[in-house]
Amino acid sequence: MATVSIRYIVDDVDAAIEFYCGRLGFHEDVHPAPTFAMLSRGDLRLVLSAPGGGGGGGQSMPDGTAPEPGGWNRFALEVADLDGIVGALRAAGISFRNDIVNGVGGKQILIQDPAGNPVELFEPSIDEARLGIAESESRYQVQPIGWVESPLDDLDSTPKQGDEGAPDAWLVFRPDVAEGIRDLWVGAEILVLTWLDRGRRDVLSVHPRGDATRPALGVFSTRSPDRPNPIGLHRVTVVATASGRVQVNDLEAINGTPIVDVKPVLEAKGER
Repeated sequence: MATVSIRYIVDDVDAAIEFYCGRLGFHEDVHPAPTFAMLSRGDLRLVLSAPGGGGGGGQSMPDGTAPEPGGWNRFALEVADLDGIVGALRAAGISFRNDIVNGVGGKQILIQDPAGNPVELFEPSIDEARLGIAESESRYQVQPIGWVESPLDDLDSTPKQGDEGAPDAWLVFRPDVAEGIRDLWVGAEILVLTWLDRGRRDVLSVHPRGDATRPALGVFSTRSPDRPNPIGLHRVTVVATASGRVQVNDLEAINGTPIVDVKPVLEAKGER
């Protein structure tokens, strides 16, 4: 549950949602109007408001001054591999205000959301600068190794399974892990593990395929993206390769979905 709330003024709430959820691992909690949304990432709630939104955080002040994005105050996200994340974000065309700088407690860089609001990415170098993560939790940190580039961009129209009309899509890898894909060849069958960042983590039972006429099942008996750890598993075939990129077929993950891992499909004992 979020315990800290920060509000950002943005000129396009939908673009901001795509940026924070697709690139920085936030979850969309509430989006009841085009001018307002609430996102979350761990203990942090990010409230997005468009100026002139008819009330709320986007309304003008009594003297007529309208809220606007930008400025220098920001929130900081602690990361474990700043260089790798920066490489992936630069490859995705994300805007930066500066280059990586080294401070007394670690290194950091400023990126910008689509409205120009800054977000600091911070990799601590001393224990005193780290957030208070319990030892048992810190052992299970997962960093995306890349992301999906796909024509699919709407959850409601996305196929439930890859063999139900999912298009070819590109797996785009961070530069620091690109060597890991060098031996994938056209025709190879692979398992792609994704982090279904648009899924809800508080759901434990669902109606299969979203069909309310079917009895609800526990999520561990389904392929629903809504589950405590929203890991997607996709069996696909490589159809093309390029520098730092692999094209695959039948991938039902939507555009911007983080990639967690790639493994070969093993048909015989002893393979890899």
